[in-house]
Amino acid sequence: MAYKINTYCTNILIILLIATYSFAQDSNFVKKYDNLLSLKTFNYSDGFTFSNKATGLKYIPDNHSGIGLGVWFKYLPFDIFFRQEINIASSKYHNIRTTDMQLKGYCKFFVGDIYIQRYRGFYEKIDDGYVNDNDLEKLPYKPDLSVFQFDMIGKYIFNHEQFSYKAGFTANERQLISAGSVTVGAALYFIKIRSDSLLVARQKCDLRSCNFGFNVGYAYNYVFGKRSTLFASGMLGVNASASVLKNGLVNGVNLSPTLHIKLAYWLNYNKWSYGITATYNIIHHTINDDFIMYIHTRRAEMMVIRRIWCKSHKSNITHVI
Repeated sequence: MAYKINTYCTNILIILLIATYSFAQDSNFVKKYDNLLSLKTFNYSDGFTFSNKATGLKYIPDNHSGIGLGVWFKYLPFDIFFRQEINIASSKYHNIRTTDMQLKGYCKFFVGDIYIQRYRGFYEKIDDGYVNDNDLEKLPYKPDLSVFQFDMIGKYIFNHEQFSYKAGFTANERQLISAGSVTVGAALYFIKIRSDSLLVARQKCDLRSCNFGFNVGYAYNYVFGKRSTLFASGMLGVNASASVLKNGLVNGVNLSPTLHIKLAYWLNYNKWSYGITATYNIIHHTINDDFIMYIHTRRAEMMVIRRIWCKSHKSNITHVI
C-alpha cells in the first residue's frame, strides 16, 4: 500500500514539473529578470472586520501597521518575509493578540494564495459607517471574542503565454506589453469564532463554518510609459457553506458569495522596483437566521525591491531600461 502511494505521489510530482516547464511565455510580452536574489523592504497596513447582518453589528479589532523585510530566491517557489508591527495606539490595542499571514505561490499558469488570520479582542459597533481609530475606545470592548480564519484560493491563468501575474503583483517578472487573462479556480474558507458573551441571540458562540466553491475572474497588466505597470485583478466566487455550532449542524448547506480584488502599481528598473499593492476580500457565511456574517479583510503595502546577482546581457540593454 505504501509503495502504491509513493508511486502515485511521484507520478503527480513528475506531471507538475513537466507542466511547469512546458508552459513557455512569449518573451515579447514577458521578461524574466536575470537575478538570483531579490531583497524587499516595505511598510504595511492590515485590516480585519466582520459583521452580523441579522443584528446590524460590526466587530472591529485594531488596525495593524508596521515595517518588514523580505527575500526572494530564484529556486524557491515563494518569498520569505519578516514583519515587525509598530503599534502607537492606546493600551487597549496592546492587549489584542493577532496573527495575520499571507502565503503566495505564483507560477506561469497558476496563482495560489493562503491566508491565515487569528484575532482576539474586538470592539462592537452599529454597522453605520467608518470609525476613526481615536473613537474605538468609546465602543463596547469584547476581550473574550476570538476569530480564526484559514482561506486557500487557487486560480488557473488561461493566457499564461502573454500575461504574467508575477509581474503584476510581486514584480518578480516584468510585463513588456499590456495583456490580461481570464482566471478560473476553486477556494476553501474555514472560520472559527468563540465568545463567552452573547454574540449569537440567546447563547454563547462556539462556531465553525466551512465554505468550498468555485471562482471566475479576470486579471490585467496595463503597461504605460517606459517603466510603469498598473495591475488589477477581480474574482467572484460561489460557495457551498456549512456551519456547526456547539449543539450541532445549523440550517444545512447554504450558498455564499465571495469577492476578491487585487491592485498594484510598479515603477520598474533593471535592478530596482518601487510599488504599491492592495488586497481586499469579502467572504460571506450564512450561519442561521440570527447570524449572517460578512468578513472583510484588507492589506496595503508600499514596497522597494533591490535585485542582486544579476547577469548582464548587452544585447538586451535597450529591452530592460
